[in-house]
Amino acid sequence: MKNNITLGKDQVKNLIIKSIKILFILVCISCVSYRGTHFVNLTTRELSSETELVITTTEPVQVKDTKLEDPPCLILSFPEDKVYSFEEDELIIDKGPIKRIRNAYYQTGDQKQPQLNLMIVELRQNSDYEISYSGSSIIVRFENSGQYSAGFHEDENNDSESNPEVQPQMKSQDLQTEPGYLIGPGDVLSIEVWQHPDISRDVTVNHKGDIKLPPVRKMNVMGLNAPLLEERLGEALSKYLIDPVVFVTVKEYNSHRVIALGETETGMYTLRRKTSLVEFIGQIGGLSENADVSHIKLIKKDGRIINYDLNELIKDRQETIEAVVKGGDTVYVPPLEFNKVYVLGEVRAPKSVVIKGKLTLIDAIAEAGGYTPDAVTSSVMIVRGELGSQKGIRVNLKRILKEGDIGQNIELEPGDIVYVPKTFVVHIERFLRGISAPILWYLWYSR
Repeated sequence: MKNNITLGKDQVKNLIIKSIKILFILVCISCVSYRGTHFVNLTTRELSSETELVITTTEPVQVKDTKLEDPPCLILSFPEDKVYSFEEDELIIDKGPIKRIRNAYYQTGDQKQPQLNLMIVELRQNSDYEISYSGSSIIVRFENSGQYSAGFHEDENNDSESNPEVQPQMKSQDLQTEPGYLIGPGDVLSIEVWQHPDISRDVTVNHKGDIKLPPVRKMNVMGLNAPLLEERLGEALSKYLIDPVVFVTVKEYNSHRVIALGETETGMYTLRRKTSLVEFIGQIGGLSENADVSHIKLIKKDGRIINYDLNELIKDRQETIEAVVKGGDTVYVPPLEFNKVYVLGEVRAPKSVVIKGKLTLIDAIAEAGGYTPDAVTSSVMIVRGELGSQKGIRVNLKRILKEGDIGQNIELEPGDIVYVPKTFVVHIERFLRGISAPILWYLWYSR
């Protein structure tokens, strides 16, 4: 009787041990079954300058490798035993440069939970791209070529034709866009928080560079570009949301405006990147035939005026790089009429001469047909300065012609008056007082 009781205890003991083993195995199987990260969603978004592909998973995961292949496609390689996917094998996208997306899986034998190996993004043509990470989302940005963003420009052009008053502002949208555009006061930002339409909205950057996006009270965005602001907003919203995915687009560029005046397409233009003076002139359509390219004025925001010769800028690459247009500047291109000298007195054809590049005294007299036999070439006068504060410069033309004294061959400035006298000028001040009235009459009459 005792043996039977002892045997019963052994059976119970063995049964308990077997149960524990089975329970342990079940727990292990359960852990193995849910190990790894699961694919949640795939979305695309087409903007004017780029197309975004957002891959969202349950937990953050890094792409193992990326490479561009031919025919054009981007291959994203995922680490083994990491990502489980139930997504369709092929998705038709047709946005920007993206045609479709195909998935390839590791050969594990598990058809219910296939492990994602490759994501193949088929492209219309090779496109520059960059990859960033935000929470548990992988964001791939493809640069749009001109043909894919044409629809956006076409709409802008139609608006400008229907509303002439906003045409200069619409022209500013044609200036080249860069992802590195730095946000500033007055810019209007379109902020979209994925799957949170209650938070998504348009905001305007105030004069201090701040924005408000509830539940984030205030954030300073001065000097940030769109990708960096997306990252900052994602970090701020993560206090209230689980793995927020944020998209930022500059809807209106208002903080880096430049005014163009004079012999060019006048208007207000917006800079979207660092721009040299030469680039700016080219982007706004160039200059008119009547433009004085040798005396372009760049009026800086602080009031300084810098004069540039466009021809010299084009020749000197380093000076071109240093001549930068910034927000708040004004570019003034004067007409050739303002760039004249006047040759009067004992010359065969008194006239005004346009300065194109550099103009010397000999050049100006030659343009006026040369001097007459009655001219006193040893006392040629150059009158320079505003009326009332003029000064006279005596030049011995004879020494230039007969002795080769090039130091006497003065380079003329806009507004100079070259006067070749009939008699020797003894007193320069008396000469200036006596000649003022006839010169004013001539200048008024010759307009």
